[in-house]
Amino acid sequence: MRAAILLAAAATAGVLAASAHAQARPLRPGDAALLKRAPTAEEIIAQNVAKRLTHLSPSVRCGPLGIDVPAGMMVTGITLLPPHGTADYFLLLPQMCTYLAWFRASPERYDPSACTDDACLQLDAKVALALATVSHESYHVLGYRLEKQVECYGMQSIWYVATSLGASVAEGQRIGDFYWRTTYAQRQQATPTYWSADCRNGGKYDLRPASNSWPS
Repeated sequence: MRAAILLAAAATAGVLAASAHAQARPLRPGDAALLKRAPTAEEIIAQNVAKRLTHLSPSVRCGPLGIDVPAGMMVTGITLLPPHGTADYFLLLPQMCTYLAWFRASPERYDPSACTDDACLQLDAKVALALATVSHESYHVLGYRLEKQVECYGMQSIWYVATSLGASVAEGQRIGDFYWRTTYAQRQQATPTYWSADCRNGGKYDLRPASNSWPS
């Protein structure tokens, strides 16, 4: 039921998170060990999405991010950017990789338009955040560093991530719209570094200015 999305502001209040935290620093020993081992099935799913988005071959690993996170904020992914140039890998929290795998196995189960209660919307918000996180980090791999720009670009590509994982275009667009109206709408107050007034239809960060469809 489309009306159920009206419940989403409350349902996603505990889900809102900064979906990336890019830092310029060298490869850590723990990251080297992660990258050396063969990717898991869940990591391969994320890597394939990132490869399609970037047209590059970034490595993706699921595990501890190894950063200090401010109180009240959950960081779900990190791209360790060198001082100059682009990164060739990023890390995701294990639960983000799990949600991506769940979505890949049965994308129709996570269509927010079908939700009729808060529990359903909370789960769909977490899955949408996972789609947004892998998209967000992929734009960092492409060299973008400004978080508000990257978050906006990532949100506009949620539909692409969703369809890459088996969803219909219509469902992918509904998930992107759900994220825009809930998680992104809360960022202005909760995580302002990831929000911009220019992230809107026809705005500075609109990836498809010739289209009136927003954000997908």
